[in-house]
Amino acid sequence: MSRYIVEIEGKHPLDQINLQIAREEAAASKLVQSTIAVYNGRDTNLVELEELPSGTRPKTLTLVTRGSAQPTGTSEVWSGPMLVQNKRQDIIAYREM
Repeated sequence: MSRYIVEIEGKHPLDQINLQIAREEAAASKLVQSTIAVYNGRDTNLVELEELPSGTRPKTLTLVTRGSAQPTGTSEVWSGPMLVQNKRQDIIAYREM
């Protein structure tokens, strides 16, 4: 399947970033990775997603800051820096098993 990039502005709190990724994943895609990059003249999160077959929805993804407890019944699928409320934070993405 093909991959695409979505901008998620770094001004948002982590719960809002989780919601924005969940909306993308609800449309038959799943998170691959995120990078901090300059886009339209400002630092932002560029999130890479992979399209899934139509009607497919991945299990729930949860982003947490490094050092937070791993949600029960999940496995780590990605980790790296993201802008959260305009500050660089180390994030771990966990997906339900």
